[in-house]
Amino acid sequence: MNGQNKRTVYADHAATVPITDRVRAAIEPFLCECFGNPSSIYRYGREASRAIFTARKQIAELFGCHPQELYFTSGGTESDNLAVKGSAFAHDHTTHGQHMVATAIEHHAVLHSLRFLERCGMDVTYVMPDTNGIISPDAVLDACRDDTVLVAVMLANNEIGTIQPIRNIADAIHEYGIPLFCDAVQGMGQIPVNPIALGADMLSLSGHKIGAPRGGGLLYVRSGTPLLPLIDGGGQEMGMRSGTENTAAIVGLSQAMQDAAAETAEHARYLRGLSDALFRALECLPHCIVNGTKDPLLRLPGNVNVSFPGLDAESMVLHLDRLGIAASAGSACTAGKAALSHVLAAIGRDDAAAASSLRFTFGRENTMDDVIYIADAVKHVTETLYAMQ
Repeated sequence: MNGQNKRTVYADHAATVPITDRVRAAIEPFLCECFGNPSSIYRYGREASRAIFTARKQIAELFGCHPQELYFTSGGTESDNLAVKGSAFAHDHTTHGQHMVATAIEHHAVLHSLRFLERCGMDVTYVMPDTNGIISPDAVLDACRDDTVLVAVMLANNEIGTIQPIRNIADAIHEYGIPLFCDAVQGMGQIPVNPIALGADMLSLSGHKIGAPRGGGLLYVRSGTPLLPLIDGGGQEMGMRSGTENTAAIVGLSQAMQDAAAETAEHARYLRGLSDALFRALECLPHCIVNGTKDPLLRLPGNVNVSFPGLDAESMVLHLDRLGIAASAGSACTAGKAALSHVLAAIGRDDAAAASSLRFTFGRENTMDDVIYIADAVKHVTETLYAMQ
């Protein structure tokens, strides 16, 4: 490949998604003329407050829940922190004598929140997945104890795309009165996401994964679920999340969620076609290992994660970038850090495979020509790097 063949391909939609035209149109008034503080009682404030009220109502109708069960946040990380830490503090401010259960492949926002609670005295059990990255409901239930106050299981993994049996897990632990928190950030727009249908007592979402601006997120909390706020101040968000609301991000989140819900089935079929084609092309390359399951019912349709043992993931990403391809070596939240993927380690990959993973995640603007270009580029890059060893 050479410079004359170079094109631009964005294939890292699990990291962030471009703002859609419909979202841009929805948020534009709240970036300029409708600038009021939603807490102000005069006209400018009432306009912003009304927009947030409408957004909350629209999302509640989408989920079939009460508007008062929805709290707007700054994104998935804050929502995860609020769910995990807020649940612990709601039971006992010291967290001593409490127990939580989580999977070993959760997002770092959940895992690091749990590490913080462990330093405060919390006891945490981490459930391991199978070699495909799937969590067994029986394993989750076996990890629970009489003093378990929360179970955290993500809907779909951000690195290898595995989809977990959330409903089965919820049914199992609810028999013992244990609430379930589900990080659903990666699922919206690719698979159906509804906290009530999933049986989740709490569920987090992030706007920038579905075409809304960065800085907007959501936490669904079923009425009656114990939770204390982490941010104190003016008492916004029904006292659960103080701070002046980001009106534009909230409006954009609502618009993006409505659009994603309406297009999920068609969008998933399209993404599945792209991913399947790339899998077929990459599996033909020497040394290629597929990470996670290829079962279409158990993997996000837009996710492709492979390893080329012996090569360095960041070197491959940079070589692909020179060819105009934006891909990832794993989670965008840990890019540039030396630690190997905890997800790949959990499914049994050795250091050589974990250090050489590439993740491609597709979106609506990708085409089959992009897939062909990516496959050719990966072939060129891996052959070049292997030859240099």
